[in-house]
Amino acid sequence: MSRVVLLALGVVAYHGLVLWDPRSHGYTPLEGWLFEASETTPQIVFAIAAGLLLRRRDRLRRALGEPAPRRAVLFLLPGLALHLWSQLVAAPELLVPSLWLVAVGASFLVAGARFARQIALCLAVLVFAVPLPGPLHNHLIYPFQLATARGAEWALQTIGYTAVRQGDTLWIGAREFEVIESCSGLRAAQTLTFLACAWAVFFACRARHAALLVASAPLLAYAANVVRVMVLVVDPRPEVQEAHTVQGVVMFVAGSMGLFLVDHLLLRSLPRSGPTADDPAAERAADRPAGRGSRLSWLALSLALGVMAVAALAGARRAPPAAPPPPTLELPRELAGWKVAEGPEHGQFLGSIRFVQLSSRTYERDGGSVWAFLAWDDRGMRSRSLLSAKHALPGLGWDVEERRTVVLEPGGVPVQAVVARRFQRRALVLHAYWGAGTLLGETLRAALALDQPGSPFARPEGISVLRMSAPVPPGPEGVREAEDQLRAFFADLAPSLAW
Repeated sequence: MSRVVLLALGVVAYHGLVLWDPRSHGYTPLEGWLFEASETTPQIVFAIAAGLLLRRRDRLRRALGEPAPRRAVLFLLPGLALHLWSQLVAAPELLVPSLWLVAVGASFLVAGARFARQIALCLAVLVFAVPLPGPLHNHLIYPFQLATARGAEWALQTIGYTAVRQGDTLWIGAREFEVIESCSGLRAAQTLTFLACAWAVFFACRARHAALLVASAPLLAYAANVVRVMVLVVDPRPEVQEAHTVQGVVMFVAGSMGLFLVDHLLLRSLPRSGPTADDPAAERAADRPAGRGSRLSWLALSLALGVMAVAALAGARRAPPAAPPPPTLELPRELAGWKVAEGPEHGQFLGSIRFVQLSSRTYERDGGSVWAFLAWDDRGMRSRSLLSAKHALPGLGWDVEERRTVVLEPGGVPVQAVVARRFQRRALVLHAYWGAGTLLGETLRAALALDQPGSPFARPEGISVLRMSAPVPPGPEGVREAEDQLRAFFADLAPSLAW
C-alpha cells in the first residue's frame, strides 16, 4: 500500500508535466520538434524515458541493494527545493530536473546505489525536454546559421554551381536564399543527439562506444541539414520550399540511418573488453541482498512527496504574478540638425530575438545617414532573449571584418564596434546593452527563472540594446569617418535616452 501512496503523491506532485507545452511560435508539435531549437516536445521525451526504464527492468531488479540514505539526501533536498521554486515562479520546465533529482534520490533511499545509477542513466534523457535558455539559444543559433551557409556554399561549388555566400545568405545567380533559424540545423543536432543518447542506453553501449556515438550525432545532423539547404537553394518550387514537415522527417530518417552505420562501425572496430559494471554478469557477481529501506526512509520520502503534491495543487490554483508594465522607450522623432525617417524593415533577420518594445529610425545629415535601433525586453520569456550576436550587424547577408571596443561620450559608454562587409558595401556598427550581465550569468538566471515575476531575485529593470550603423565611405579613412559620424550622432542622441 505504501508504494501505491508514494506513486499517487508523485503523480500529483508532477502532474504539471502532463499538459506542459513549451511551444511559443505556432509550430505543429512535429515541426517544433524538428525545427525550433528553443522549443521541445516533452511528451515524446517522457515516453522514450519510460521505454528505457521498461527495457532495463531486468537490470533494475538485479540492481536492488541496500539503501544509501546519506547519498539520497544529496538529491532529494535540491529536487524538493527546485520543485517548490518552480511553483513559486510558475516555471514548469524546472519540474524536469526536479523529477530527475527526486527519482534518483528516492532510488538511493529505498533501493541502493546500483539501482539509483540505473535510474539516473535512463532518466538522463529528460534533459532534452527542457528548452534552451534564451541567452544560450541566441548565442548558438547564429553561428549554426553561418556554419550551415558555409557548408552549403562549399557543397554547391563542389558539384558545379556558382554559389556566393555573404553572412547567412546564399546566392545562385539572381536567386537569394537566407539560412533562417529553422534552417540552421541546431534543432536537428539536438534531436539526433537525443536519439543517440537513447540509443546508447537502450542497447547498453560501453562508455567509449556511447561517447563516440553521441559525438557523431551533431556531425550527422549538420551534414543532413546542409543537404536540405542545398535542395532548397537549387529548387525554388513552392511545394519544395514549404514542405517543412517532410523535409524534417527525411532529415531525421537520414540521421538515424547515419547513427546506425556509425554504431555498426564502432561494433566492428572497437575492442571488446571484459564485463563492465553495467553488464548483467558484473551485476550478478556484485549481487548483495536487496534491502527494502527502513520505515524512516519510507516516511521521509512520503513526507517530501506530500509537500510537493500540496505545493503543486496550490500552484495550479494561484494566478501567475503580473509582469511589470514596460517603460516608455522610443527614439526621438525630432533631433536637432538631423532629418528623421522610419527605419528599414528587419524581415526575418532578427529571428527569435525577443523584445517588448522596439524603435527604429534613420537619421540623415550632411549627405550621411545613421540607422538607429533601440529595443527593450522584460526577460519574461526564458526561452527567448534580447541578447544576440545579430546586433553587431546591420542586417542579413553581412560578414564581420573587424571587432573592437570604443568608448562614447557623454558618459564614457563602452560599446562594441564592428566593421561589416556585404559585397562591395561596408558598414560600421556600434552597439551596447544596458541591464545585461555576462552570457553565463544571463543563461543561469534564465534557466533558474530568477527574473520571473514573483521571484525575490528578479531585477527591477529590463534589458535594453542600442545599435547604430553607418555606411563606411570608400578610401583608407572611411572607417574613421563613419566612426566620427556615429560619435557625433550619439552625442546628440544621448540626452534624449532615459536608461
